[in-house]
Amino acid sequence: MKRCYALLGVLLVFSMPLFAQVRLDMGIEIPRGVGAISGNEVLSDPEVNQVFNEYILPVPELGLYYQFGGNALRAGVGLRMYTFILASIFWPNAFIEADVGPLTLQAQLGGGLFGLYALGKTEFNSGKVLLPDLSLWYRWGKSFRLGGGAIGLLFPESTAMGFLYYIGGKFSILFK
Repeated sequence: MKRCYALLGVLLVFSMPLFAQVRLDMGIEIPRGVGAISGNEVLSDPEVNQVFNEYILPVPELGLYYQFGGNALRAGVGLRMYTFILASIFWPNAFIEADVGPLTLQAQLGGGLFGLYALGKTEFNSGKVLLPDLSLWYRWGKSFRLGGGAIGLLFPESTAMGFLYYIGGKFSILFK
């Protein structure tokens, strides 16, 4: 059975380029605050959020996707990665985005399998953790964007969800 899944995966990977375009997202996200949602309450600690207001802590982000769709509405699947110079974490991710004038609204969902690359060592772990992300970007030209959003940390068996909101900039480069 594992061989069938492996064969299906290989066929899927090699057939995707026929119908998709490769997209590389490179950017910096700057956290501005953290919190949690539990039931109908939004929980936040002003002292913790004050640290994000006093200090700029840029976090490099990369995404490599197969992108599908036309000009105003696009979707894609691939990998997303945050790097902290000595260590990087990556996971499978999917996105859908819509353009409204010069603005791009983007929704992402990833997780389930996580990889960690640190000092030449790579580890993989799976878990019931989802990372939803909702952001709004202003586009300058075809590839540069400035904006912000919020990324969540969702455990499906839990009633609470943690979140971090950020501002940032990124380049979205499409290889045809």
